[in-house]
Amino acid sequence: MKKVMNIPMNENLYNRDYCMQMAHEITDGEKISGMSLSQLYTEIFAHAYIYYNFRFLPKCLKGLGIFKKFYNSVSNGVDLEDNGDKWYRRVAYRFIWLLPAFQL
Repeated sequence: MKKVMNIPMNENLYNRDYCMQMAHEITDGEKISGMSLSQLYTEIFAHAYIYYNFRFLPKCLKGLGIFKKFYNSVSNGVDLEDNGDKWYRRVAYRFIWLLPAFQL
């Protein structure tokens, strides 16, 4: 049976060290399988990054369907499942991991 979990959105997820610690807890507790530590922590952080930095988008972009849909998909927390997301999302998560984190 495929394991899934949801991590509710909170400001701690916007901290890279916290995301790494959480990834260790997930793998140590065998809550999710088929994902490396780095895949877990980059995905967790990327969701928080998008959620907390959406405020910086210009209003004209916030109203566009694609941006609203993307924001809504991260606002309900971080959904994780065995084996993780598709490769192109994983690439995006790694890219976001490298971006500067702005003060909340």
